[in-house]
Amino acid sequence: MKSADKPKRAKRRELEPLEPIDAKDGPKMQALPSDRHRAFVRALYTVRPGHGAAVKAAKIAAFGTPQSSPQSMATIASRLMHDDRVLDAIREEDEKHIRASAPRAITALSRLIEDPRHKDHARGIGMVLDRVHPAETQHRLTVEHDATPAYKATADVLERIAQLAAKAGIDVSKMPPLIEAKPVGGS
Repeated sequence: MKSADKPKRAKRRELEPLEPIDAKDGPKMQALPSDRHRAFVRALYTVRPGHGAAVKAAKIAAFGTPQSSPQSMATIASRLMHDDRVLDAIREEDEKHIRASAPRAITALSRLIEDPRHKDHARGIGMVLDRVHPAETQHRLTVEHDATPAYKATADVLERIAQLAAKAGIDVSKMPPLIEAKPVGGS
């Protein structure tokens, strides 16, 4: 078949994004002061984890200059990693990544449960049952207030103290409070 015999292909159209790129960012990412800060947070998820990962992410995000020394880049990366705004954005991105991995985790757990020979088969079943039918704990608390004769005797003693103080010419209202409490009136 010659090239003239082949049907012509239509030009491939690029799909337009359904939503703007910024719409994917949560409020903490949007609160970062610059696009470079957002690029730094995103780069942390693309570089290989380990020693120097923050420095590599800072370089990817265009922090520093081509002439920046390794110590300078390490300082920049350290400051970025300890910035509360960046830490909040990292936490927000972590939550996104964890939520996005939920379907894979559920699939893996389903495979584990369906294989009775798997060493963690019983543990997987227990884990699912704990989440589907959590154990209920009930607590019953009963508070009873009983005005026993001891309380009445205390009130009588306080009343007698007030009488004796009045007889001795002492103003009860100017006396210091008794253990942060006011005397109870007669009963």
